[in-house]
Amino acid sequence: MARPLNFQQIQAFRAVMQMGTTTGAASMLNTTQPSISRRLAELQSSTGLELFEMHQGRLRPTSEGKLLYKTVQKHFDGLEKIESVVAIMRKSGTGALRIGCTPTLGAGLLPQVVRSFLSEFPGTYLNMQTMNTPQLADLLRQDLFDVVLTTGKLDPRDFEPVIIKTVPAVCVLPPGHRLHVEPEIHVSMLLDETMLSLGEADDLTIEIKKLLQAHGLSDNFLIETTSSIAICALVAAGNGIGIVNPYVASTFAGQLLIKPLVPTIDVAVQMAMPRHTAPSLLTRHFVDVLLAHINGMRTDPGC
Repeated sequence: MARPLNFQQIQAFRAVMQMGTTTGAASMLNTTQPSISRRLAELQSSTGLELFEMHQGRLRPTSEGKLLYKTVQKHFDGLEKIESVVAIMRKSGTGALRIGCTPTLGAGLLPQVVRSFLSEFPGTYLNMQTMNTPQLADLLRQDLFDVVLTTGKLDPRDFEPVIIKTVPAVCVLPPGHRLHVEPEIHVSMLLDETMLSLGEADDLTIEIKKLLQAHGLSDNFLIETTSSIAICALVAAGNGIGIVNPYVASTFAGQLLIKPLVPTIDVAVQMAMPRHTAPSLLTRHFVDVLLAHINGMRTDPGC
């Protein structure tokens, strides 16, 4: 009958998987090499599995060992997330604000909002994480953010998203482009241009393709990336033309040309908070600062 496992055995196993040797694992855990070897032997005996084999004088994980490590690591990831949250709470008590946003909003919208907020509430510990919309939604479901901002779509079955601003997407061109004298870029002008885009599942890309198809233009993009920031950087370097939200375009002002796109494609900024937890007073203050800023922003290209 298999004996129950203990944390020291699992910890030793994980350390060996990460360091590759029992000596390295012992150093990682601040213990001795014989102690690590003993715990590994106990683990293999308890499970009845061969988790390692010797190969050219080194331990090499078996298929069973690799599968067990994946499971173990998931649990340690969860533990580390808990420790991170505890550290934030210990550091700042209730004076903490956890913001999740997409990278483009983190670069193009929130820096000035954060500055204004911290000038009113100095000493607040603010943690801002940038990631894609599905990741934001996943962590918001776990109440790991106080507020989330995205230009993607949040499922109203899971959250109560609010559109706080709708702005038109803009066309970004390299400096000196042949269309630089045009006050606005009509989609028909994009014929034979090298177009850059986000992935096919991106909401803005879907709308851009619809617009191109409606005007009889090819929707095959020659350069595709996962980041609007990368699109702007590529355009600034002369690699083609992109259509992005104006917030990220504004961070590249002076490095590329920003023009209105006709017909327009609306980009909505959505905000959501945990559904089953009332927002803190600090979160409410942040939202007030955010709304005041976003409603006072100019949204014309080049701002």
